[in-house]
Amino acid sequence: MDTKERLRLTVRWMCFALLLTATALRLCAEVGIQGFRQTWERFRKSDETPTVLTSEAPTDATFPTMLYIPPAAGSALTSEDAALVTVINRAGVSFDAEELMCRPLPLTCTSDEPLILIVHTHASEAYSGGDYVESGAFHTTDTDNNVVAVGQALADTLNACGIKTLHDMTLNDVPDYSGAYERTEEVILRYLEEYPSIQMVIDVHRDAVTDADGAELAMTASLDGQSAAQLLFVMGTDAGGLPHPNWQGNLALAMQLQAYCTKSAPNLFRELSLRGARYNEHLTPCSVLLEVGAAGNTLDEAIRSVEFLGEKLAELIQMNSES
Repeated sequence: MDTKERLRLTVRWMCFALLLTATALRLCAEVGIQGFRQTWERFRKSDETPTVLTSEAPTDATFPTMLYIPPAAGSALTSEDAALVTVINRAGVSFDAEELMCRPLPLTCTSDEPLILIVHTHASEAYSGGDYVESGAFHTTDTDNNVVAVGQALADTLNACGIKTLHDMTLNDVPDYSGAYERTEEVILRYLEEYPSIQMVIDVHRDAVTDADGAELAMTASLDGQSAAQLLFVMGTDAGGLPHPNWQGNLALAMQLQAYCTKSAPNLFRELSLRGARYNEHLTPCSVLLEVGAAGNTLDEAIRSVEFLGEKLAELIQMNSES
């Protein structure tokens, strides 16, 4: 092979090598761009809050800058949390649980005026194991040993958390149960006239659950390793024929509070009971009837539950106030 032939062969191999190199570089570039696009798309669609970076942002504009976005105030609950609350719909009414779980609440702690009123339609309801004089089976007018003491513990907790709360200790079921709700309504209206800032009324009761032999049962849950009374929201509607235009607003508050508590204490609440009566819940935008345990529970168990509830309610109100 002469010199010219070897030169032509060398040039041909060099051209071929350059062609292979260019092809390889183009493929790497395409794979790199596609990988970057896929990575960026995964980040863009991610629900996670971006990582906090330093205040020194990169100057190279070819790279996306990740900025810290703080979570929105009041974002502790989403529509998916509706699954945390089971509703026994005895009223047969329709409602959108996911919408109610995200509905803004008309509760803010931006004022020094009272926000919450605690009352007791059946104030003489008592618990097991207490040293008290009975006015009936598991009932007493001794306010240190009936649900009035539970209401006081709830009020003390809310006030300690910065939520101004009033507690009425009237025994509305004495001398008998007949007309107790009407008497409680009069009490609430007097407070609303004097304190128009009140947006929430909590009517604290004690439930009664018996076994097949009629023995009183305790409805218990565990809070920080201690026995506590289970809680039950009884929520009214207009299904019974009485006007109650804001029953869904009340239900929104009850569902949100129950879901928020359930995140920390999964077994604290029983199934929410939705009924046709209105239980004086038509008087304020965020009224609830709260059953704290049953006759088989102890007063200590009941107080332990409402202290936890009060802390969680205060947190929910404070988040709502910041939104």
